[in-house]
Amino acid sequence: MNQNSAQRMPVRVMILISLYVVLTLVAIWRAITFEAFDLLTLGVIPVFIGLLIRAPWTKVLLLSYVALQSLGLVAMTTTALIAYQITPEDVKLVFRGYNIPLIPLWLLLLSVVVFQWWVGLSNATRDYLAQK
Repeated sequence: MNQNSAQRMPVRVMILISLYVVLTLVAIWRAITFEAFDLLTLGVIPVFIGLLIRAPWTKVLLLSYVALQSLGLVAMTTTALIAYQITPEDVKLVFRGYNIPLIPLWLLLLSVVVFQWWVGLSNATRDYLAQK
């Protein structure tokens, strides 16, 4: 087979793999530093490995992981909105002394989740994972 006829990795999958490299490093750092072993944190590792080796089970795992992220985002958003109705001055996120604005953070997280859904449900990803 000619090397030029081999299907190249779609750009959206490359971006997703790059995102998962960062998330995997953060998950490993969090697991080592805080001894936090949870599905939302460490679930990125099998998805990342599956994308790299183009395993047939990767699409199911990717969609399950993004669904879990979506559920977590909805739960945290709902909790924050309820807390804001009760005591607005207490609804803030402080990390190492820095006050992180919640609306831009929520928009960033929402865009990351929507991007993952878009990549996971695209035909380009299906074709990439089907061809080995």
